[in-house]
Amino acid sequence: MSRWATAPSSFAALTKQLADAVYLTARYDTPDERGETRRQRNTRFGEESPDVEVPEEGQHVWDWFWELCPRRRSGPEPLTFADVGEWQRLLMYDLLREEVEMLMAMDDRYLTAVREDQAAARARALEANKGNR
Repeated sequence: MSRWATAPSSFAALTKQLADAVYLTARYDTPDERGETRRQRNTRFGEESPDVEVPEEGQHVWDWFWELCPRRRSGPEPLTFADVGEWQRLLMYDLLREEVEMLMAMDDRYLTAVREDQAAARARALEANKGNR
């Protein structure tokens, strides 16, 4: 039986849902330089954080993404088609073109979130340095 037994009405819609979920996970569940996540900080201050919802029909792509994510060569570098292809070949996964596109879209959103957090951390560091002068 195909993993798409209940085919999504639109791969594009599923791709967007998965990419948005990756963005929220990266933004709210990644520890900062002090080891605290944005979700933990929001809870501490009584602020709401968005829930991350992974569509059931895309769960396998979600799992694949988080399997690939920590395998980056350095820093927040994009996953390449070569990385995905080699991973797929070594593990003998049979990915559809649409699933590769989903992984790449998820990675784009992940990198956006990571870079936003890096920029915010730099801004906090600059502010802290101004206060120490």
